[in-house]
Amino acid sequence: MLKKQWNIDDLSDYIKDNPKSFLIFQEVFQISRFTNTQLIHFVFDVTKLNSLNLDAIYEYMILNLKHDNKFRKIYLDKVQRNLKYEDFIKIITQYDKHYLIAIFKMTIAEYIKMISEKNSKNFYTLEERIIKNEFEDFSIRFSHYLLENLKLNETLETINIEKFLHNKRIAKDTKGLHGNYPKIRIIKILEKNGYQNIDKLLKENKINLIKNNIKQQISTFPENNKLFCTEKFVENVVKPKSKKLKKFDLIIFQNYKPKYLFEINFYSTGGTKIGINEDEYVELNEYVKEMKEDFKFCWITDGNYWLTLNGKNRFLSLLKNFTQILNINTFEENIDNFNN
Repeated sequence: MLKKQWNIDDLSDYIKDNPKSFLIFQEVFQISRFTNTQLIHFVFDVTKLNSLNLDAIYEYMILNLKHDNKFRKIYLDKVQRNLKYEDFIKIITQYDKHYLIAIFKMTIAEYIKMISEKNSKNFYTLEERIIKNEFEDFSIRFSHYLLENLKLNETLETINIEKFLHNKRIAKDTKGLHGNYPKIRIIKILEKNGYQNIDKLLKENKINLIKNNIKQQISTFPENNKLFCTEKFVENVVKPKSKKLKKFDLIIFQNYKPKYLFEINFYSTGGTKIGINEDEYVELNEYVKEMKEDFKFCWITDGNYWLTLNGKNRFLSLLKNFTQILNINTFEENIDNFNN
């Protein structure tokens, strides 16, 4: 993967030998996932699907049913609930080919929707497809798309791929279009300024919920008063609508008490996610202000979206609800304020 220049053969072999690289390439191009239309072109031979030769499509359908168990189950359930493959093959000639092919194409849409959902079980289905010899054209089609449509080689020339792969992690949700890059930057800024990350200490003591004074939860504790942790709940701080405990991306302590509660987001473009975050954080900010505890909610957000006209207008509007919204640079500029 550290190569800067690929050709079709080398890249398709690499993808076939390392199927999880499919996820890495998504991250290289800084997208949350490939679209369903793209996935159809990768996973299936669209030329065969659009063929005017009915028999060719029929043979391709049989190939998929024979060698892809998950696809087979979805397909057979559409023909007849709980129909077994062996029984289906025995009576297949009783069905009209046009009918079977129509179900084949409907199954493709449902199958693609299933594998596009982000969880390890569904990726395992895709992974099996990538490595099977019967579907070796998958890696070839995908390689063509990376090199010709997305200009992979040109992209790799613009980044330090070794550092990129060292820091990159697959995003758990669409707020992480660039993985955990913003949070990694924030953590490095804190550590550079003398703050100590106590995530490991909390994990060792099996603590996910931060209470009023962290020293009361842990017997052996560092004397450093500049502390922070990530991905933890804070006692009594809940989401205003659901009333469920809120997990924060970052918590900075003051005198061993949780003080500054952060959410960190990165937006390349506008979309529904930013609207959801905006509504949630405005309500959360007001809720925290009204609490008796001395908490302060802070939003760190960065990305090219905020440089667009819509982004600038949204930012100005948000300032009516927040005293300050930080990006990575302004967080670093204001780092001393979080120790007061």
